[in-house]
Amino acid sequence: MFLLAALLTFQLEKISDGVYAAIRTNAPGLGADATSVFIINDDDVVVVDTTGSLAGAREELAALRKLTSKPVRTVINTHWHFDHVTGNQIYRDAFPNAEIISSSATRADMAAKGASSRADMAKSLPQFISDLKGFLDKKQNFTGEAINDEERASYESDVAQAEGVVAEAKDVRVTLPTTTFDESMTLHRGARTIELLRLGRGHTSGDIVVWLPDEKIAITGDLVVWPVPLMGSDQSYIGDWSASLEKLRALQPRTIIPGHGHVMHDDAYVATLIRLTRSLQEQAAAAVARGETLDVARKSVKLDEFRDAIAGDDRLLRFIFRVYVANAGFAAAYRGAQAF
Repeated sequence: MFLLAALLTFQLEKISDGVYAAIRTNAPGLGADATSVFIINDDDVVVVDTTGSLAGAREELAALRKLTSKPVRTVINTHWHFDHVTGNQIYRDAFPNAEIISSSATRADMAAKGASSRADMAKSLPQFISDLKGFLDKKQNFTGEAINDEERASYESDVAQAEGVVAEAKDVRVTLPTTTFDESMTLHRGARTIELLRLGRGHTSGDIVVWLPDEKIAITGDLVVWPVPLMGSDQSYIGDWSASLEKLRALQPRTIIPGHGHVMHDDAYVATLIRLTRSLQEQAAAAVARGETLDVARKSVKLDEFRDAIAGDDRLLRFIFRVYVANAGFAAAYRGAQAF
């Protein structure tokens, strides 16, 4: 899964009193950096997710400093992927006593796989960069068609992000959570209540949602990603994902801040993701029951309804859907179905 570093562009959006989302404005592509959220309380700041690059985290911290001089006392990681946690070290350096909180599963994954996955990514990226530059030079997209303006912007963005990962590789250190929980945890920060909820597996085994019950704001991590959901063939849990999203809907959030993409003020997109993940699992389970291999099963998967709802007729988004959902997502669903 290409989850790459920041291209130093974001929009700071005020969500509610004291709640701001730093939403990356990179063109959609195979690389995608995460949204960070600042929760400014009576005496301190809680930061949810810290972006995928050191430069991006420094940039966001500078923006936070323009909003408030209050110290960051708590950092929350919604899951272990490095596009959400690389900036942990920037906050730890700036605020040595800051507590970093995650689910116990997220900390375990970060400790076991964080350094190696990033190193593997950095090794693979030069070829990825070369390939993308080749497509740009030839004015072709991944499928050999004449590249359009949206695809060109996407490839250029992915190149810049990938080059950032390579440039920073030697300076990044895995900065682990200092506090973990299994099911839920509640923080009281002055007048504000912040609930950390492990609703279930989905994007990873340790996904959590940060819930502000008074404001009815849900910060979802990558359980919800817009415009196309990000699914990993060997890391995601498609069979559990729809149930986790159903629990999210049951909270009846007024505002949903996804792990990537724009803020939502209804749950229509979440409802689509529930139906999509359920369909992936049902189709995979049926294929396993028929004794089909993954390659054979892929030939009969029908996802046109969801592709059209999510990507429309946008050629780039349809390609991203094929990579992350039809390919990686179905592989994860098939793997999950084999386990039963």
